[in-house]
Amino acid sequence: MKKWKILIFFTLIFFSSCKSKEEKMLDYMKNRYGEEFVLGFAGGRGDTLIVNTMPKRYLGTPKERDKYYHGQIFFERNDIGDNYGAVVINEGANEYVRPKLEELFGKNILIALNLEGEYKYPNFQKELNRRKENRKDYMFSCEAPLSGGIYIFGRVENEKDREKYKKGIYKFIQYLKQEGMFEYTDIGIRVFDERKLSKGYNENYEDQATIESFGNYYEREKREKIYAKYTKDFLETPQEYKNKVLDNKIKSKMMSKVSLLYTKITSPKIAKTIDEPIKEYNSEKDVKFTVGVYGDDWKFKK
Repeated sequence: MKKWKILIFFTLIFFSSCKSKEEKMLDYMKNRYGEEFVLGFAGGRGDTLIVNTMPKRYLGTPKERDKYYHGQIFFERNDIGDNYGAVVINEGANEYVRPKLEELFGKNILIALNLEGEYKYPNFQKELNRRKENRKDYMFSCEAPLSGGIYIFGRVENEKDREKYKKGIYKFIQYLKQEGMFEYTDIGIRVFDERKLSKGYNENYEDQATIESFGNYYEREKREKIYAKYTKDFLETPQEYKNKVLDNKIKSKMMSKVSLLYTKITSPKIAKTIDEPIKEYNSEKDVKFTVGVYGDDWKFKK
């Protein structure tokens, strides 16, 4: 705790005596991205000052606490750089695949993709095209993957439901192949109960806390009993409200949440580098739900 206090103390001293640097960084970000930014915690590496940053419009919203939307500014002497372009790229990736995901799974989805690695263009389509061209010119064995998570809110009550999600995910993988986005892919996909988006559930903090306390493989009947209270409420909840709940989710924490189903789609090139089973995904059988409340090992009652 003392180390944090000392570091914050010296950070405050630095900015109080170097206001011009703070102003230069804020001007740089506004000119580069066309909106106002705020500066957060500062650190350093050698002669370089590293400052966390995010758009000013996120203050007072859940995105203020979401690392998914945070970038960094690098200040060395009078040279300024940043990596916030990666956030812009990721948001572009989310919007790029959204129409296909909504076609397959409906509007109740949350997308948090990451196009990892160094980038040249802070624009998803331009950067994706650049990497496609590089693959033609250079025989890379691997490159930074398209990672992150896709979170689907629906219902899993029987084996037919589970198979429906397998088919949808398989179709999404074929879409990624057609778009030239699958070659370096390592994306986690989770399915959550859609009743989490209902107005009644989001106003009942006790039920929320109880659901979050359950593990993946236990308390199934208790979990379903709680969700059953909100079946009708979910149908009556306006889509605008559901969209707001989704927008308030902390994307950087979603992958650790308990889900009904979970799978990871990993391209062969990435699988080789992380010692995972290699799948070409030429069949729906390659899509398996490895964990979750109702993974492939769970037998539904008939």
